[in-house]
Amino acid sequence: MPFSPKTVTIYSVGLLGGSIGLALRTSGFAGRIVGISSSGKLPLALKLGCIDEGYPYDAFPDIIGRTGLLILCSPIHIILKTINELSGMRLPPGLVITDVGSTKGEICSAAERFLPDVYFIGGHPMAGSEKNGPTAADPYLFQNAIHVLTPTSGEPSERDREIGVFFERWLGSRALFLDPVRHDRIVAAVSHVPHLLAVALVNTVQEVDSAIPGTLGLAAGGFRDMTRIASASYDLWHDILTTNRQSIDPLIDQLITQLGDMKLRLHKGSLRELFDSAERTRSWIPDNAKGIMRRLSEVLVIAKDQPGIIVRIAAALADKGINISDIEVLKVREGEGGTIRLAFDSPSVAREAADLLQQAGFSARERI
Repeated sequence: MPFSPKTVTIYSVGLLGGSIGLALRTSGFAGRIVGISSSGKLPLALKLGCIDEGYPYDAFPDIIGRTGLLILCSPIHIILKTINELSGMRLPPGLVITDVGSTKGEICSAAERFLPDVYFIGGHPMAGSEKNGPTAADPYLFQNAIHVLTPTSGEPSERDREIGVFFERWLGSRALFLDPVRHDRIVAAVSHVPHLLAVALVNTVQEVDSAIPGTLGLAAGGFRDMTRIASASYDLWHDILTTNRQSIDPLIDQLITQLGDMKLRLHKGSLRELFDSAERTRSWIPDNAKGIMRRLSEVLVIAKDQPGIIVRIAAALADKGINISDIEVLKVREGEGGTIRLAFDSPSVAREAADLLQQAGFSARERI
């Protein structure tokens, strides 16, 4: 029987919680969406349609009794505290609990310890924004994003798969099952350590700017792109870094070794091997990546700069029932034309789309 809760309760209706509520409602979820949050967020969340009902945190013990799915959307230290508090509440039979925390080891361990008789599966939707609060909520935030679900064993049960299907259907995400330790090691490599590197790089250049005024004024697009994530608040990152220290520590050591090797190669003029290896690896990462992403198959379309051109492209595919999973305008020369990237779920669909667009008079090719 498919997992189909009649009531979804979102604990903390901020960016992620609000986006989950909007996504459920926009995609046609027929159940009730209840929000538990601060008094400041609830009126906004109700006004924006993120939730159907809103209650303050102190009403949580009363609300949990009619919940089928509870999604914990707080910062990690609050998620851990809430799991502990739930152990002292009267929970309804069949309740499923998940969360959106960026690290999973401590959260899943806490659930095993405090909620041994409750169906808990850790979750981490790989999507977000530099904005926060319900006003930043986006019903399409999770579209095509990987939603990691972390059964303790790493092997999903049938119920776990049903929960994954629920999120795929109503959020538009893509379920990926990993054990909590594996998840934390992966995100340490692709998210947490890169963030620390961005912070270190910005601080290093700031020191250079102190010695050579005007250095930061010459920082162009490449530097800004590499260091954009360094602008994030430490308050947000504190929980992430402290709960994933075991995975981060060895990677920092590994990077120190890599930088030492790079320094030696720099003096010897033998950096080509490292550059070539990095180029090959980097080329594998899809441009449309949203988290730990399964590749989408892409088609590039050269189109004239004229009103309605994207509508014509979409219509040519819609007539044959082909869905565009992602779309991006890559390059535009105003008044002349540009390149549009279309992404599809499989290579066969991408090939069919390219053929149809060529038949419709567009210059279209698969992006290999």
